[in-house]
Amino acid sequence: MANNYFNYSATFTKKYFFKEKIKKHQIFIKKIKKQAMKKIIKIIFSIFIFLLIYNVCLAASSSNYQIWIDTLGSGGGRSASGNYQIDSNISIQTGDISESANFREKTAFYAIEAEPTVGFNIQSVALNFGQLSKSSTAYSSHTFSAYTNAKSGYTIRVYGQPLNNGDYTIQAIGVPAVDSKPGTEQFGMNLVANAVPIVGENPSGGIGQAAENYNIANKFSFQEGDVIAYAESFTYQTDYTVSVIVNINEQTPAGFYNAILTYEFIPVF
Repeated sequence: MANNYFNYSATFTKKYFFKEKIKKHQIFIKKIKKQAMKKIIKIIFSIFIFLLIYNVCLAASSSNYQIWIDTLGSGGGRSASGNYQIDSNISIQTGDISESANFREKTAFYAIEAEPTVGFNIQSVALNFGQLSKSSTAYSSHTFSAYTNAKSGYTIRVYGQPLNNGDYTIQAIGVPAVDSKPGTEQFGMNLVANAVPIVGENPSGGIGQAAENYNIANKFSFQEGDVIAYAESFTYQTDYTVSVIVNINEQTPAGFYNAILTYEFIPVF
């Protein structure tokens, strides 16, 4: 029993010292690791500070090429060697040409634009001029509205023929615009407020406006295909009132007269 006990004790003691050595070795390794980690953290921190201060990345290069990674700021940079050149830029829209004996390219950055939006609202209306007379002007009006985010605005044209009875057509005023003259055949329109006769309103809202020959109070015009309204850039909704006048003379044949006018709205992108 004594020998067995002694052998057991000896074995236990050896294991104990062996474990102690392992623990001491592990502690020593941990200290080394901590010191190494501190150095690594310091290095990483220093690199991070360097990047923040200089706000750039390093160039990749060899004997045949060099590429500058774009800066973290608002610009780019030129990359060149004996075989090629690249000039990248994100601060302007025009870009620049990169070329060598073997290739040529042009790079550029373009701004993102909104999706095109247009609107032209007009109801199908029937204008009633009543009984025409050579001694007075017949008139009526209707409205439409237009808007767009097109950077160059829009144009609105009118198409159709003046009042006619199938065999005879009342004379269109044409251009330039003139006063309303009872007793003279006239078919015309404008898009402004008038006093003679009292009809119409000026365009309201947005930046749309009546076109030349259709923008003068008390003067009227009509020529098929004319631009009657427009906007020079993107605009909120503009409301227009179209005033139409009709005059006849003694030679105008009796009958039932009608006309169909078509408006063409064209956004300009």
